[in-house]
Amino acid sequence: MDGFINHYGYGMMGYGGMFFGLIFWIIIIVLAYLLIRWFVEQNKTRRSEEKSALDIAKERYARGEITEEEFEEMKKRLM
Repeated sequence: MDGFINHYGYGMMGYGGMFFGLIFWIIIIVLAYLLIRWFVEQNKTRRSEEKSALDIAKERYARGEITEEEFEEMKKRLM
């Protein structure tokens, strides 16, 4: 009998060890996928929260903080 393989055919692990090894790697892959997806969502949220200078000018104009002429001048400079 070979020293590396016992009568089960797969050494000390057997079929149960192979099964749990497979389950372990599936869990690791799923966790990595979920972690990457979470980071991507966090990045999208941060980007959407950042306002452009034009958005800020539009808000200021809507609140009446600047006149239409000031808004148009800002818009020309920003575009």
